[in-house]
Amino acid sequence: MDHTDFIDKINKSYDFANKFLHYGMEIRPKVTWVDGQAGRFIAEWLVTSDFIDQNQCIDEGVLGTVTDNTTAMLIGSVLCDRGKSVSTSISVQAVAPIKPNTVVEIVCAIASKTSKQPHATATFRDKQSPQKIYGRGAHTKFFKAGLSESQPRL
Repeated sequence: MDHTDFIDKINKSYDFANKFLHYGMEIRPKVTWVDGQAGRFIAEWLVTSDFIDQNQCIDEGVLGTVTDNTTAMLIGSVLCDRGKSVSTSISVQAVAPIKPNTVVEIVCAIASKTSKQPHATATFRDKQSPQKIYGRGAHTKFFKAGLSESQPRL
């Protein structure tokens, strides 16, 4: 699969699932770069004041939701031949204040594509100054035959 097809696959999957993933919030990170072989992508996300907490950082609940779903999309797209999975661990940290209406790049990477429990990371960095990091996340999933898919009924 070439890079353009892979980006389209991830973005279409994300658009379809967005109504379930963010509990009604319009977040919609857009994948802009991908290396499917390495298991990496970069998505852009506009962080508005709705997603900033009283400490002027990205709210960690939102950070957790975005980490969960961007890394799940990456793991699912790269390892789609393994079937269904469940999350076993998600952790996030907001590490620096952010101003409203900042475009953030979310750099997602799979640590191991051969593990039974693939682990992916998400780094939330400033698009204009990539050395400025606003948050970090980590997500571990577990693949098991026989799992069934379900979505919350909102």
